[in-house]
Amino acid sequence: MTNLDWYGVGWFFLYYILGAGTLALISHVVKLPKEIIRKGYHIMACGSVFVLLECFQNWYGALAALAIFTVAVFVIVPLAYRLFNLRSLSVQRGASIWEVLRQAALFILSMAILITVIWGLIGEEYKFHIAIGLMALSLGDAAAALVGKRFGKRKLRLRIFDRNKTMEGSLAMFACAFLAISSLLFFFTELPLTLLLLSALFLAALSAFVEAIAISGLDTILIPVVVSLASLGLFVLNLQLLKLPLCHWPVYWPF
Repeated sequence: MTNLDWYGVGWFFLYYILGAGTLALISHVVKLPKEIIRKGYHIMACGSVFVLLECFQNWYGALAALAIFTVAVFVIVPLAYRLFNLRSLSVQRGASIWEVLRQAALFILSMAILITVIWGLIGEEYKFHIAIGLMALSLGDAAAALVGKRFGKRKLRLRIFDRNKTMEGSLAMFACAFLAISSLLFFFTELPLTLLLLSALFLAALSAFVEAIAISGLDTILIPVVVSLASLGLFVLNLQLLKLPLCHWPVYWPF
């Protein structure tokens, strides 16, 4: 690992310290519903993908950060559960400490798989597709949970779907995933607008479908892995059809 990678480890942990601390302070000052607090942490965690993609020179440096972070999570979270009331952070309502750790492990595993396969094996020039899958999970899954709980009335009836999911939640998932994916494609690719929107529509629909069929919290790993790999395949196909140059992740923070 290079010095830049070690700095990246520090930035990665600082991101979580500041992000989790800010959300904890907000939830203490403003009495928000627990579901919103949970999804706030969910979105914050997904946002850490930008630190991994921007602050590390090598893919194995990003993996090392995830490995160190995993050890920290499995030490700190059980300890914090004993000292403080952290049930509001559960990924699923009423979940135990073991379910929280299971969801954390699935989330970290999804990023590790994508970093290894896309960035490590396929090439650094494709790594922004990792962000596409994580942002679909971030905004889309959060919207599905919040809208489905508050407004969901029509259950998905087909056998392949999770019977606890609703039509309203799936539509919210689709809309927010489309917004996130189309924004990333707009800023980081040279696709024509029509093709960009069609690609975003397809990936958003795929995100909603995967979220609807996933059971037992497996959407945490299925959505980012499936959507990122589908985005990569679709993007390469578009490049071949249009003979466009490859897109490279920028060396500056784009936001």
